[in-house]
Amino acid sequence: MSMRSNIPPFGKILTTSLLLTALGGGGLIFIILFLEPRLGPRWLFYFFLTMGGTGTALPAIYLIQRRIATQYVSSRVLIREALFFGIFLDLWIWLQIGRIATNLIVIMLAGGLFLVDFLLRLAEKATFKSDDYAEE
Repeated sequence: MSMRSNIPPFGKILTTSLLLTALGGGGLIFIILFLEPRLGPRWLFYFFLTMGGTGTALPAIYLIQRRIATQYVSSRVLIREALFFGIFLDLWIWLQIGRIATNLIVIMLAGGLFLVDFLLRLAEKATFKSDDYAEE
């Protein structure tokens, strides 16, 4: 009896994670060391922080989904959840710069992103897929 996995192979996820982490971390190091904090480099900082945070969170999200997934989870869902973590980091740092990040605001921000992902997962389950449609 062969058991089908509910998640994609780890090799694809690891490659994507390493690529995103290397590009995001390298960009952050370059911006912090060589650029002045003006408008363009500040937006690049948030862009590279999103890439680095997404790459860092991807293996952890893979392991969590491997543990709790009862249905098939595509690689797009894993990347989307990791991207939500990167966006969470961006918003947290942005609020921290303005000195308005409190524990309650950070918890509400995380809860809101969790709710958005939960509703997206519900919408994906509710969509009709014919027998001709092959999953990724």
